[in-house]
Amino acid sequence: MKKKSGIRIFFLTLFILVAAYLFWGPLFPWNPLKIGFEKIESSKATVYITEYDGESIVYRINELLLEVEDFHGIKFQDKFKIIILGKESNMKRFLPWLSGTGYSVKLGFLNVIYIGSTARNSPYGIEVYLKHEISHLLIHQNALSSENNFEIQKQGWLAEGVATYFGGPHFYAKEEFVRLWTDKGLTFNNLYEENPLAMNKSFVLKYTFYRFFIEFLIDTYGLGNFQSYLKKYIETPKIYKHLFADVYDAELNEILAKFSSYMNQK
Repeated sequence: MKKKSGIRIFFLTLFILVAAYLFWGPLFPWNPLKIGFEKIESSKATVYITEYDGESIVYRINELLLEVEDFHGIKFQDKFKIIILGKESNMKRFLPWLSGTGYSVKLGFLNVIYIGSTARNSPYGIEVYLKHEISHLLIHQNALSSENNFEIQKQGWLAEGVATYFGGPHFYAKEEFVRLWTDKGLTFNNLYEENPLAMNKSFVLKYTFYRFFIEFLIDTYGLGNFQSYLKKYIETPKIYKHLFADVYDAELNEILAKFSSYMNQK
């Protein structure tokens, strides 16, 4: 009898844990009963939003996803979920391993995007964060392997630069960024080729730097060249410098030097 009682306790405990994880934890995306969330269906994504208060971008999700594909020059490969938490929600309940502010996060291997309370309460609204994470997810879906996805994240200047540029103006305006950069005694000659997950608290400056470099590439050499480079990079990220020289007919450091001169004139 003791053995049967122990088994019952085990399964009851397991049931409670699974239920808790489904409603308030990491299994939430697969919970069929998302109580308090409005569901907005699209051909490419399903949006779940709670405490809706006028963020019209969620009702234009199809339009937004087409814009994402047009800008990047690639298509979504799989349908995904976007979960927009309440303004007082603690994202760590759903993502207990999360570090940092919890504005938004892309879980590419699960095809899930979370938009947290910090993003919803920010002066920029959710659109910039939504576009940022969707950019990441689109690139993730087009990588040919898990190894490629890992390699793509190593070049933060491109992975974060394109997402921050596409997300739209936030963090710093160009003039403010140049002033801050100058005050800190830094220069525009290093792309900080490191995993963005390992960045310190100055990531806002770095993301802004990356964004303006992507802007410079597109404004100077055209969106078509950038799309060509991005597609080739996603397919073979390890040879990113070779691909860059092939597309832009110049070494990455040469273009970076031109960007440095461009920014220092601002």
